[in-house]
Amino acid sequence: MKNLLIIALVFAFSGATGQVTKMAQVKDQTFQMNGVQYGQAVEKKTKTFGLTVNYETGELNGVINLIEIDLLNKNIEASPDPEMNALKIRGFLPLNDILYNMNEKQHYTVEMDLIIKEFTVTVLFDFNIAYFKNTQMNFHNVIANAPVNLLDFNIEDLNGFEPQVNVILMFQMLNMQR
Repeated sequence: MKNLLIIALVFAFSGATGQVTKMAQVKDQTFQMNGVQYGQAVEKKTKTFGLTVNYETGELNGVINLIEIDLLNKNIEASPDPEMNALKIRGFLPLNDILYNMNEKQHYTVEMDLIIKEFTVTVLFDFNIAYFKNTQMNFHNVIANAPVNLLDFNIEDLNGFEPQVNVILMFQMLNMQR
């Protein structure tokens, strides 16, 4: 009986210490679009774009309301389907490389799909990632940007925007391993 108890404890202990759960939390999300609207330089921002990252696959998804950032004309009637008034962002990050790389600065070029209605445009985003470690937490500060031509999406009314804009994604990923 004593041997059985020792074997059970060894298996329980080795299973508890041998398994590391990879967890990260996305915080402080900001979507920004810089461009020229009606002849003036503008910076459109929103903190509500529902950025998610699948921590098993590295898939990144975000949805931006185009009326909210003033790309679609507010005077037009919004579609009953909210997806029709949205810019969707999809792609895959090398998440294991990012989360377990403790270098202060990292750079990745990642293909991301930008989708408006039925138009999908693949864009190269430059991801600049800084790793911060302090006594309370470890996190990665992520800034990604890409030039985008709005004419690629076949939008009829650009609401005064010139077609060339710069899209910027900013967020923090907290690495929470256990």
